[in-house]
Amino acid sequence: MKSLTLLRHAEAVAMADTIDDSQRALTARGQAQASALGERLRADGWVAQRILCSSALRAQQTAQGLCAAAGWKTKLSLRPSLYNADPHSMLDLLRQDGGDVERLLLVAHAPGIAELASVLTTRRGDLSLVCEPATLIEVMMDIERWTDIVPGCASLRCILPS
Repeated sequence: MKSLTLLRHAEAVAMADTIDDSQRALTARGQAQASALGERLRADGWVAQRILCSSALRAQQTAQGLCAAAGWKTKLSLRPSLYNADPHSMLDLLRQDGGDVERLLLVAHAPGIAELASVLTTRRGDLSLVCEPATLIEVMMDIERWTDIVPGCASLRCILPS
């Protein structure tokens, strides 16, 4: 049994002509959202064994804030390919980089996170989810290896809005 937790980055500063989109930082509210999620995961006793994270600054800051609040020492594995990735690219990444862990956290962007949850939990990818910033979705999969992950193989366990 594998647990995959999908996390859309927390609230970031607005897009501006002077800032490259990948370099947008979290707002104070976004930092609080990441901390609140980390505290919730700590209270639930859930610990990520591996974290795959978009290389975008806002995703890194979300993961770092969550880890600090949760008390985790788990190292972030930055993946530039997660920046605005579609669900099938994310599936390929999970197959390649899931390793031998049971609990994996993937931190990325909308709409990919919601679309991946839909692809994993329905036969046709027709679950309509909207992921506000700092939305966390956990799915459970009855698979032996991450290479076995396929559309429709998961069941939705929980969704935590910030």
